[in-house]
Amino acid sequence: MKTYLTVLLSLIALSGCATQEYKAAESQCAPQAYRQYPVINQRKIEMRTRPVEVPTGKTKCVSKPRGNQVETICEDITETRYEQYPYEVTVDVNADTRNNVIRACARNICFKSYGNVDCETKK
Repeated sequence: MKTYLTVLLSLIALSGCATQEYKAAESQCAPQAYRQYPVINQRKIEMRTRPVEVPTGKTKCVSKPRGNQVETICEDITETRYEQYPYEVTVDVNADTRNNVIRACARNICFKSYGNVDCETKK
């Protein structure tokens, strides 16, 4: 079931704004491509970036009269900096190659059937 879902999602991602005929050609090509380049998931570490508020070492103080006294409230001034951090992701190491095979196969079918690589019918 998981493999079927992966196939379906891959085909949807490949299709985008493709014609129905092109999508059909991809569907014909996908099973062989998945046999040649099966889903092989691997975990890897990617570096990502996130914003972090960092104190500048400066403070901003505001003084207000309060009765016979003056109350002073100070806050640290911060600035946004960006730091990198490792993030674990799972990737299908065969996805790009498999998608290229599906795309090439579909374009070949389209060219043979419609005379163009997009399976566009003449109007």
